[in-house]
Amino acid sequence: MGSRRRLRRREERPGRPRLDHFRADGSAKTRFASQDEAERAALQARLDHGTTLGSYRCEMCGGWHLGSRDGEHW
Repeated sequence: MGSRRRLRRREERPGRPRLDHFRADGSAKTRFASQDEAERAALQARLDHGTTLGSYRCEMCGGWHLGSRDGEHW
């Protein structure tokens, strides 16, 4: 139980990412400063890999991230 408390405190500290601010594989999400920047990255992913992604505004960091259509964000 002690480790859970430590993790909870870390999540609440400014400047530290929350644990749910990572991809399912554990890697950090890429943060884009603007929707335009995120949309350009989504277009590049589609051209390079055929992957359809969309952008969404993150409530946690205020930045923009990419997600797949089957995700919950867009």
